[in-house]
Amino acid sequence: MPRWEPYEFTTDRSWCDAAELGPDAVADVLAVGDVHGNTPNLTAAVDLAVDLGVGAIVQVGDFWLADAHWTRLSPLESEFMWTAHDSPLPIVVIDGNHEVWPALGRYAATPQAAAAIASRRPLHLGGSIWWVWRGSVWTWGGRAFGALGGAVSPDRRGSAVHGLRWEEEATTEEDLARLIANVDAEFGDGLDVLFTHDAPAQVRNLGPGMSGVPWDLRQAADAGRGLLSRAVEATEPALVLHGHWHRTNRERINNTTDVLGLSADGMNNSTAYLSTQPTLTASHMT
Repeated sequence: MPRWEPYEFTTDRSWCDAAELGPDAVADVLAVGDVHGNTPNLTAAVDLAVDLGVGAIVQVGDFWLADAHWTRLSPLESEFMWTAHDSPLPIVVIDGNHEVWPALGRYAATPQAAAAIASRRPLHLGGSIWWVWRGSVWTWGGRAFGALGGAVSPDRRGSAVHGLRWEEEATTEEDLARLIANVDAEFGDGLDVLFTHDAPAQVRNLGPGMSGVPWDLRQAADAGRGLLSRAVEATEPALVLHGHWHRTNRERINNTTDVLGLSADGMNNSTAYLSTQPTLTASHMT
């Protein structure tokens, strides 16, 4: 039965104490593109992950993380969050530009968030939901993982999204510095996998993209992609997975890094299967 009561972020466990997320517990991952708070699309992705037998779901932003500390929270949004909460598999969420920052920002100021940031690990938001604080790092299947969320909304001034865009949505220099410091502290020699919401600036196959976007917003979005470009150069991942553009993409950048872009909202290629063993591989799911 759907759960309609207002959802509230709750941290009652830490990443390091979650046995199902331990270094040896997850070998295969289902990466999921933007879902925008759509419960049927989330349910379909969870069902696919269960059928595939993966250890975890990683959602690459525009999940629509929200709780009761946002005054506009609706029953449908609560139903979506409770569906994620009750998932049989962990759902690890990289934040995008479509998250509810009045709720996330409040939670980011709590002692629970401070402890997660200090541990360099994602933050528990209740049940099966984990929020990847920007710059978090971890190990699965002997591979070094990291994440750097955030993006600028090119449509932030549109009437349809008025009041649903916040300054915190954009990736910052502080976020980049945190990722680099955490990678250096944990791994020394860089990452195997980097999850982002937006695409690094080196990625070209993004279609019409910013056509028609006001110049200042285009500049801000390009600056964010530039930060991700520097993240790739600093951490040298073999693989980057991203969302945001609602477009399937695969290309190689810097002669060393494969980039997979995921489409959105349950469309073809909005998911990808990532395996850590025996070699690191990732491929779109049709």
